[in-house]
Amino acid sequence: MRYISTRGQAPALGFEDVVLTGLASDGGLYVPETLPQFSADELTAMAGESFEVTVAHRFVGPVLLEGGRLLAIDRTLEMIRSIDKGRTWINIGPFRDAAGRVIMKGNVRPWSLLRLKSGAIAVTFETIPPSQGGGVGEGTGTFFSRSRDEGRTWLPPIRVSWPRSPANPTWLIQTRKGRLILPNEYWRTQPMDRGLGICTAFYSDDQGRSWRESRDSLWVWENGGRQQGSCEVPTVVETSDGRLLMFMRTSFQRIARSESRDGGRTWSPVKLTRLLSSNSEIFLQRLPGSGALLCVWNQASKREIETGYYRARLTSAISRDNGTTWKNFRTVAMSPGQTRVTRISAGESAGFLKTPRAIPRESELLGAEFHMNRAPRVRVIGESAYLVYTHRRYRYVGGELKRTVNEMRLRVFPVSWFNSAEPKK
Repeated sequence: MRYISTRGQAPALGFEDVVLTGLASDGGLYVPETLPQFSADELTAMAGESFEVTVAHRFVGPVLLEGGRLLAIDRTLEMIRSIDKGRTWINIGPFRDAAGRVIMKGNVRPWSLLRLKSGAIAVTFETIPPSQGGGVGEGTGTFFSRSRDEGRTWLPPIRVSWPRSPANPTWLIQTRKGRLILPNEYWRTQPMDRGLGICTAFYSDDQGRSWRESRDSLWVWENGGRQQGSCEVPTVVETSDGRLLMFMRTSFQRIARSESRDGGRTWSPVKLTRLLSSNSEIFLQRLPGSGALLCVWNQASKREIETGYYRARLTSAISRDNGTTWKNFRTVAMSPGQTRVTRISAGESAGFLKTPRAIPRESELLGAEFHMNRAPRVRVIGESAYLVYTHRRYRYVGGELKRTVNEMRLRVFPVSWFNSAEPKK
């Protein structure tokens, strides 16, 4: 198969050359010159298969379109489509309104792509002001738009919120009663609270035309109320009894939780769960057709974190009692080999992967990180679960860590995989 640039000016290349080249010489993305053709029977047979592909950073989605196609967002803020269950993707252009104007451009981060109960497709994103290179409205903030024609055109974006230093939306959900819930985080800037992460939620009962913010601001206290800590990157799921469950990352090496019994208007005080975590993002998903909840996160013990295993294991677990207890723990991804590292000198580190206790050999490969970086995490479509996560690898070059691989990967599992037991080694 040969690949051509989305901008049409670069030469067509084979697979190996595309892998080595990356972006095309004209700045476009390489896509297949011809799309593979599959019969209905072939597509049905693919449903139960597991596979993994590398996708563009900022990959958001997918959602299921008419005819079995999948729709997602790539790093160019344009729509991409797959006809083979996510194995290959082709660029189909930017998000445009009925007049042909691009609704998402400039310095924009897309967050959610969701099929609503009405049949429309919703997208949420945030942007910076046009004076700083952004593309929508005045000031930074969160925006919401819908498409009623399978993504061909989109309604003018509606502002969900004005920014607060800044505000970061996460993953949109819709409850069984139809309410839209958009979890959100922001950072306090007052001198005494500087750097404190706060979680809230916005909700809408009119298909996203207007929004309200929850009454409660959520952060965590530890050590008998003596230590204040941030709550960040909230993820929300509706439980089988109609409650909303919010999980948040913290710096206390455990996942925090809060509940709402009134559809997101108010939230209970934050409590730390028993789920150990490496201060990284979490995702909750209710499995269709059952009351079971799926959680995917970077599980790590205190000792693992102290010895350098920080985001080296991506874990899933299932709860059948609305998030009270968790079972069926499975390793989704694990760093091979040499991730056991601490530091070169006191206090010196590089991101979330610390450097070795002893200075490593030049060009030594130092393991990998697996985490979910601004991705929609897990989307269950039919019998398949679409998991997006980041894969980073490092080498020690010239006295410092160098990132050698920074990929976003899409891994597709049968839903039954998460319910099965971890194979014995």
